[in-house]
Amino acid sequence: MSEIKYSAGFRPKMSIKKKLVLSFFLAVLLPLILLAAVNTFIFKERIKKETLDEIKITLSGAQGIYYSQGNQLKSAFLISSNNPYLINAITHKNISFINSLIESYTDAFGFADYIGITDSRGGILAGASGASGFKPSFERMMFNVFHTGFPVVKTALIKRIALARMGVKVTGNGAYGRRSSSDMFLVAVVPFIHEGKVIGSMFGLINLNGNSYLPETIYNEYHVNAAVFASASNAQVCISTLKITGNIFRAGSKLPNNIRNKIIGGKNLVKEISYNGKDVFAAFHPVRNIDGHVIGSIAVFVSNRQYLSIFRKIAIYASAVIILGLIISFIISYIASKDTLNPIFAIAKAIQNFTQGDLDTKLIIKTNDEFEDIGKNFTGMTETVKDREERMQKYNVFSNFLVGSLDLDNIASSSLNILEGLLNLSSGIIYIYENDGRSSHDNDERKTALAGQSDDAGNALHIDNHEGFLIPRKFYGMGKFAAGKIKADEGVPGHCLSKKKTIWFHNIPENAALYKDELLENGGTEKLVDYGFCEVFPKDIAWLPLYIGDVNIGVLTVSSIYGFNKEDISFLEHVAKELSIALDNARLHETLKELSITDELTGLYNRRKLNEILEIEFDRAKRYNNNLSILFIDIDYFKSINDFYGHKVGDVVLAKLGSLLNENTRSVDTAARYGGEEFVIILPQTDFKNAVYTAKKIKKIIQDLKFTQIDREITVSIGIASLPDEDIKSAEDILKTADDSLYKAKSSGRNKIIGSFAGKRTQID
Repeated sequence: MSEIKYSAGFRPKMSIKKKLVLSFFLAVLLPLILLAAVNTFIFKERIKKETLDEIKITLSGAQGIYYSQGNQLKSAFLISSNNPYLINAITHKNISFINSLIESYTDAFGFADYIGITDSRGGILAGASGASGFKPSFERMMFNVFHTGFPVVKTALIKRIALARMGVKVTGNGAYGRRSSSDMFLVAVVPFIHEGKVIGSMFGLINLNGNSYLPETIYNEYHVNAAVFASASNAQVCISTLKITGNIFRAGSKLPNNIRNKIIGGKNLVKEISYNGKDVFAAFHPVRNIDGHVIGSIAVFVSNRQYLSIFRKIAIYASAVIILGLIISFIISYIASKDTLNPIFAIAKAIQNFTQGDLDTKLIIKTNDEFEDIGKNFTGMTETVKDREERMQKYNVFSNFLVGSLDLDNIASSSLNILEGLLNLSSGIIYIYENDGRSSHDNDERKTALAGQSDDAGNALHIDNHEGFLIPRKFYGMGKFAAGKIKADEGVPGHCLSKKKTIWFHNIPENAALYKDELLENGGTEKLVDYGFCEVFPKDIAWLPLYIGDVNIGVLTVSSIYGFNKEDISFLEHVAKELSIALDNARLHETLKELSITDELTGLYNRRKLNEILEIEFDRAKRYNNNLSILFIDIDYFKSINDFYGHKVGDVVLAKLGSLLNENTRSVDTAARYGGEEFVIILPQTDFKNAVYTAKKIKKIIQDLKFTQIDREITVSIGIASLPDEDIKSAEDILKTADDSLYKAKSSGRNKIIGSFAGKRTQID
């Protein structure tokens, strides 16, 4: 961090203006009159050039503002393009779901005149006005998006006939007068891609005719006037500007032909122009459609009167001061210049450091005049810029992180860390909704797996549909007592989730700690922030529901000892929506990952996972010369059970055997469903003798098992293979050896155990 400091010592309290006047009266000599005149002319030209450069830079900022609303729509549509529920709705033409989404986007982006969703052929499935079936073109924008698969934000001239068919309300005489048949719109289109194909798109229209957003925003940001022009009838016609004093353009104003011709050429134009007897510094940027044709322009401009007035005053003051400078003293001039220029040099140095990226620059000036205020304001400005840049970086990190991560714990903890930095939080909790200890996705899979099955008593299996629980997945700044498991329909978090609305406790009184016992009795533990050495009540607490449609994700709870404002709550609500999608995707990813290695019916590992574990255990046994045994189990006459009692009863038998195998094996063992009615158990560091013992135990447990739906006992045949064995060279060999023993047990009458050890096969039982 650099620190620039200047102190002039003792100086009388005097304004900068008085110092400068005194300096010119005492310091400037008569021979400099001619030089002053020359400098005035040079200064005038320099100011003119700098003004044109500044208006050129302002034009670049205006371009960003021009497309900002369209880019907002594009960013929001891109998030929806990854929403599996919306993809499913478009694929199956679930108009109700699509309409509800469009309605939410219409409420969120009030500046959009129309938001719609199309099918794979470009026809409108649903739109803000309810119109459907129409295929919009938007000057080939739809064609371009559907053929490239890339989102687009562009300007387009849309015919009023097409707007009427879409139900877009258009008032007045059109963008360019009574004969106009088109209006100029900013259009954002995002394709929806599923399985490598474009299945539809989402688009939004922003009418630029009379739209004051661009001129107002540019004026507020840069303090210059602005206007939007559209090409019509070989002219550039103003369609939007501000009604303020000094504005030379009005709605319907046409640019001179020489300016229009340069704009149509497709390059930016920056120059001093005269229009209706007024001189202004202006900059124009051509606006192109999707085909690259110039269909309009945006302009920023300032009057040059104030600059001419400054030049005249400078010339008059310079001449007067130079004449009076005949009586100056060189010593006084030196002191005055030093007193004025040194603070300026300090300011210039601070500005240079700041522009080179040193956001920690501080400017400390001690002169007892306005320079001190400049130093304080500059330091305050650098701190503000640094804080805003850090916030923006964290927000970008937050958004990018949510898009790129599928790890639920990482999403939860990182989200809290980022929000802590953005909003200066004192505490935070992310609750995850679970039903019967499972997430909502897990519960859906469980319902599917158990549908139509029966328990051991022959009764239909019942699925508990109670409200479930809210489990704190990640939290900080709160005592463990405040972040425990709670019922999903109880307390403030439960109310927040059930009503699906934000709950905000604002300006909690400082004496709230006096009512601690009463609050604890009424479920108020979450109002306490545990700092390790004391417990305090934050100033504000907010609970935000995490959900997608009817799917409950959880609750985000945050608090701050500094309080929140409305903008903070709005930001948190936006964060909650993005976080809901990210958490739901991560949770679905976890479920799919688990399903990819697990047999759905028995809960055991599937064959693919079995092979993976067997390779690892076999390599370990060979490397360290350890024992390793395999049990290959087959249910005797299982086909007859399916044929006689039905497949549902057969599934009950398989599920029960899977549960028994899991319960009667060690934590280091691996039980898996090999396929059909066949099971495999991997027994690490287990010799042949202990493998036989385990096989006998499992055989007896299964034989003693009773099913009310089956009037005969269930038996199994078991094949055993063990290491060390010189004939077994690979994991595939040991599995085949056990399978061969199983085949021998089945061909010998079933309900038997046959093992292979050291190259010899032996009937055990």
